[in-house]
Amino acid sequence: MIVVAAILVVATLVVMTVGWVRPVVALGSAVVIAGLLGIAPARDLFSGLSNGGVITVGAMLVIAKGIVQTGVVARVTRKLLLTVTTARQAIRRLALPVGVASGLMNTTPIVAMLIPASKQLEQTRSIPAREVMLPIAHLTTLTGSITLIGTSSNLLIAGIASRSDVDMGMLSFAPVALPVALVGIVVIYLVAPRMLRGTQQIEADPLDWRMEIPIGERAVARGRTADRLGLALARDYRLAAVKRDGEYLAPDVPMEVDDILVFQATETGIKGLWASPLFGLSPQRLFAVSVNTGETGSLNDLEEDGEITVIAAKTKVSLRRTELVPGATCYVTAPDAETVEHNEFVALWQDAASRAPQPKNTWKAVAILAAVVLTASFGIAPIEFTSVAGALLMVLTGVLTPRSAGRALDWNVLFILAGSVGLGAIVLSSGLADVLANAIRFMAGGNSLLVIVVFAVMTTLLTNVVSNAAAASILTPVAIAVATEAALNPVTLLALIGTCISFTFLNPFSHQTNLMVMGPIGYSTAEFAKFGVPVLVSGLIAACGVGILLA
Repeated sequence: MIVVAAILVVATLVVMTVGWVRPVVALGSAVVIAGLLGIAPARDLFSGLSNGGVITVGAMLVIAKGIVQTGVVARVTRKLLLTVTTARQAIRRLALPVGVASGLMNTTPIVAMLIPASKQLEQTRSIPAREVMLPIAHLTTLTGSITLIGTSSNLLIAGIASRSDVDMGMLSFAPVALPVALVGIVVIYLVAPRMLRGTQQIEADPLDWRMEIPIGERAVARGRTADRLGLALARDYRLAAVKRDGEYLAPDVPMEVDDILVFQATETGIKGLWASPLFGLSPQRLFAVSVNTGETGSLNDLEEDGEITVIAAKTKVSLRRTELVPGATCYVTAPDAETVEHNEFVALWQDAASRAPQPKNTWKAVAILAAVVLTASFGIAPIEFTSVAGALLMVLTGVLTPRSAGRALDWNVLFILAGSVGLGAIVLSSGLADVLANAIRFMAGGNSLLVIVVFAVMTTLLTNVVSNAAAASILTPVAIAVATEAALNPVTLLALIGTCISFTFLNPFSHQTNLMVMGPIGYSTAEFAKFGVPVLVSGLIAACGVGILLA
């Protein structure tokens, strides 16, 4: 049975590595085959569906969505980058706040918010986005491994370890991960500007859309000028005028409540401006709609029911004076899709963006996140319960709607994590874990220091060819078995694994944030690997050194 299990596990990892099928399909197939062959009982193979780590990941995705929905990440980023003049200065200013944020929430929304910010730096200050985004993406990966909730793999390790009565707390990973992250950040800061020089050549789209955005009572932009806020000019938009009491004023006047900001923009610029927390917009969603055939009048007619507001169209005159052209596209805001669908002037529609950021909910969202972190850190309650309670509070306090909370759950990620737990069950139940443990003992030759090195190298190699969840599920039970016999603290060994799992610096497909920056910023696979080598080598040396000191 061990041989069959080994073939099944290796085949699954190969399929995931070469990308023949999606990881969730490969993992699901492995679990089903193992169950049919009797390699492991169903309760173990499907235990990922009730694994505390997987449940916590889902809850933290909702909490992260609530934090992002307030626009606090975008506001802090904008403030930090407003006066930077070089890529190194941008990295210096972002390192601490982004590092702290990555340790408290999922890194995906953080990187997603930073991509447009880095592009704006390139457009307005000639700072190449490529010198900023990949370093920051690697920084979030390193710092996310410091805490229990900073990365899904740490939560997965803790969930699997709890079955063996090994308790991984909020900061159990920090003794290894924190010094490694500091070393990695220094290396990133020193090598990034030299190895990632140049700009991405993108042909600019014409600014042929007119967008009119009102300034609300809670707008951050009140009393400030567009230039001070970085809104005056970018590649995807330009502030043409400020409309106040029916008069068009110069774009450099301080903004007041009920002003209408008139932008010339691209479609990308429309979505970017809508996502800004500066304007105090109402909690509406953004839709792209097509005008129904045979309709006449003006865009103002779309607003007859009072629930739809037109904010952008391809026109050179006021939106209210723009004629309805059958088949033409415009952007509108509405509370939900049903409102748009039932409008007689709308032929086709599609979602363009979620609700506008709501800065008024910032204190609620931050308080909920702080409560989850503190209660888990001091052991007041298990992280599974506090995180789920935090997700529920995001809805009950109005930070998120139930529908928004549901959309925050990335089912693909959650099922990959659950499937990875099943893969770990195959390794453990079949006896393959004991075989791997014996192989590691043989390589280490009874030397506990060599055990540290072997696990660090194995984890680094495995995480760059398969998902970090798969690496965590396979190595965690093996590490617990080896630690007991090698007189090592299993928490230290698991912290080492959790840290090295973050070394996804060679393969852009090994981590989601890598893929997020590859296309939009324009990195090549070779360039990604070349920049990743010094970061990986320095991190691996630091991890081995710290692990040996703690052993």
